[in-house]
Amino acid sequence: MILAGIRTFSFVDYPRRISSVVYTGGCNFRCQWCHNWKIAYANEYKVISEDEMLDRLKFLRARISAVCITGGEPTIHNDLIEFVKQVKDMEYMIKIDTNGTNPDMIYKLIEQNLIDYVAVDIKAKPENYSRLVNVYGRYWESISETIKILRTSNIEYEFRMTYVPGLSSQDDIDFFEEFLVEGERAYITVANSTEIFKIKSRRSKRMKIKRLIFR
Repeated sequence: MILAGIRTFSFVDYPRRISSVVYTGGCNFRCQWCHNWKIAYANEYKVISEDEMLDRLKFLRARISAVCITGGEPTIHNDLIEFVKQVKDMEYMIKIDTNGTNPDMIYKLIEQNLIDYVAVDIKAKPENYSRLVNVYGRYWESISETIKILRTSNIEYEFRMTYVPGLSSQDDIDFFEEFLVEGERAYITVANSTEIFKIKSRRSKRMKIKRLIFR
């Protein structure tokens, strides 16, 4: 595993639980507005060894009950399953943050009872994906498969979208809301400026929300 950092305590990353957040390095997207761009695609981080990370999580187990594995994009790492097994052996609840492009990895993690919660980032409607992620490709087929896997699983999940002024549109929001089924958790937030991407205004007169929860 390429491990890029850890946030020892978080009150917001795992619903209803205090968690640690483990960051993996690398991503298959190049979102200009990503607030984790330094670990996602700039390689501006110090790698933490797997042994050191596991030792820290063992130490923290007395005070927290959950671990959120985020990135970057965790599912691009072939050894994610083995790492998660070792964390799960500590009796943590485990949440994965993902862009949804690796349904096979999500399926294997669920099949082996290794994860308890998944958060999937929905970037845009299919036609707008490349504009938001800054990489050309047809991603929605894989993301749709991840969604199907979650909908037929017995674990908790949520969907979320970051609205990026200047890149996102009301059509993206409408698409997001329309594919939701009753009872699904779905959230939206507005992007902030980063060192490499400046938001001119976080206010949008066109942003209309019906089913999403703003956070």
